[in-house]
Amino acid sequence: MPTTCVFQLDRLNPGYNSGEYISGRILLRTDKVKRVNAVYVTLEGEAKVQWSMSGKSETANYSGHQQYLHSRTNVFDNSLFRAGVHVYVLTLRIPPDCPSTCKGPYGYIAYHLSLTIDKPWGFDEVFRKPINVVQTLDLNYNPEFALPVKDENIKYLCHWPCISGPISSTLSLPASGFTPLQEVPFRLEVDNQSPHYDINAVEVSIKQHFVFLSRNPVKRNFYTKTLIKEVIADRTLRLSKRQYESSICVPMDTPRSTLNPNYIVFIHYTLQVKLKTGCFHYDTDLSVPIIVGTTSLQHLRNSVHTHQPARRTTTPERQRLIERVTPRPPTVEEETVAEAAATTTDEPHQALDDDEPPSYDSCLPPSFSFATLAGSQQTLGSNHAVVLQRIHLPKFPGFSTLIGTAPAHGMEDSGLDMHMYRSYGSLNTDHTGRSLDTFGSLCGPLSEHVEEHEHEAEDVAETLDVTAQVHQVATSQARVAESEEDLLEEHLF
Repeated sequence: MPTTCVFQLDRLNPGYNSGEYISGRILLRTDKVKRVNAVYVTLEGEAKVQWSMSGKSETANYSGHQQYLHSRTNVFDNSLFRAGVHVYVLTLRIPPDCPSTCKGPYGYIAYHLSLTIDKPWGFDEVFRKPINVVQTLDLNYNPEFALPVKDENIKYLCHWPCISGPISSTLSLPASGFTPLQEVPFRLEVDNQSPHYDINAVEVSIKQHFVFLSRNPVKRNFYTKTLIKEVIADRTLRLSKRQYESSICVPMDTPRSTLNPNYIVFIHYTLQVKLKTGCFHYDTDLSVPIIVGTTSLQHLRNSVHTHQPARRTTTPERQRLIERVTPRPPTVEEETVAEAAATTTDEPHQALDDDEPPSYDSCLPPSFSFATLAGSQQTLGSNHAVVLQRIHLPKFPGFSTLIGTAPAHGMEDSGLDMHMYRSYGSLNTDHTGRSLDTFGSLCGPLSEHVEEHEHEAEDVAETLDVTAQVHQVATSQARVAESEEDLLEEHLF
């Protein structure tokens, strides 16, 4: 089994700002005893540039190297490295002046964390973990980044003797400092005095410019990349004026601008606008420099967009679980209390809004049934709504308290489909599943009037039962007498 190394950092995506600490641990597994000079951990940051240019007779090579960070920590100094699993806990700091990680066609700036097994003979074993570093830049510390910027241009489409009127354009920005995911507002004013040509469209883009500096020999190389581009299809007709006001968003993973000109990899940005004149004429270009930082300006923070996580698609099983854990709906008693509280709080406002005289219905004396109602403690001077005392029955075996509709066929074992109270009846039980012989005792004491009414209802029911039995006996006797008469007549005839 070969030697393996696993880096377990405190962040799943190893991205850090300059000045922060990198914490984590390294797991090194070896299958046999090794003789080593040392085992050490290094944190390195460097920039490299390289390109070549071919001429008629020879090819010139250009290269450069710049070190930003190099820290080494020995974790093992003996000569005999035992087999097994070795765990090394680390805490390393990134200097605040380290430039951001970036990559271009002729060079790059990169950072990596590595563990090296230094062997006395043969090649060393090196395990590396790349990390991303973003140099912090607060745009509020430099007042120049908050100043507006402007660019102007005047162009003639034709030459003498067919010269036409000028096309004057002005591009202005309220500030020059912006951050990723922030809208860059711009204003473009166009005065087209050409009598023959229209401006068909306007193209707005953010350009990223790389400057690569080689040290041997000294030479500069440039590369431009378009980060985002938008087209405004509104036309500016001949002999007319138009003003464009819009905005364009800075992409999310945009490295911050480089302010130190001594770096061999230099990055800066511009906002470029092209006036599309069509035909065989060159487009009119306007560009203003912008600075990309990490902390936005205070008066432009409202234009910063924050990425929200994508909404998760709700599956039927997830929807049933959501319905299962949602709070229960308020009971009838709670709704009554809430309505009473709302009524008492809204009464003053209604009294102020209504111009009609107040009603005296609330001052009338209560009825006899209302005054003698059991459990009512309301007085004539109280303004609270009536809340009746309700009987709360306990739960019984076989009484399901799951909330839901009856499950579909084939899902009887799932309790997630139920949305209403269900009960399972048995012998000597009513439709609610409660035992009939214990129903009265479990309801609690009722009022005397209710008991009297119940006794009267029972007496009436008994009387009706006796009357029905007498009627049934009389009917049966009449039918027997009629049948005997019929038989006697048949016998006589």
